[in-house]
Amino acid sequence: MAMSMTQLGQDPAFERFLGAPVGEDRTGTSVSVLSMLARLNVDPWNEASDLAKMQEAPARQRLVALLARFEDVPTLLSDQGRVASGLLAFLPNRAKTTGPSGNGSVAQSVKLPTGAPVYWIIAAALFLGWIVTLAQGN
Repeated sequence: MAMSMTQLGQDPAFERFLGAPVGEDRTGTSVSVLSMLARLNVDPWNEASDLAKMQEAPARQRLVALLARFEDVPTLLSDQGRVASGLLAFLPNRAKTTGPSGNGSVAQSVKLPTGAPVYWIIAAALFLGWIVTLAQGN
């Protein structure tokens, strides 16, 4: 049985942020925030939690510093600020600290429970598969 992130003590609210791509490394492999932080010997969930608690400017500055240390993705050298701004939008509670000028659609997507729609899609697919199997008489 596969363990969920909450069973492992890791907050699933950070999945969107940690799973977001930061670019491709020199071998052409897509690198996520989680992979980048792990390669930098930084605990991904602790860092995500810390960034989510910070105000926008300090969080952006800290993430830019991490991106600057990460040399495995060559395109990050020139795009650290843009990438950091985009990644911060994936953190939970980020909409609360950006103020009224923040994008409403980002605020709504951050508040949704992470992974819940996926479970419904999987359940629906399994149900439809079961119906098709019954209809075929197997």
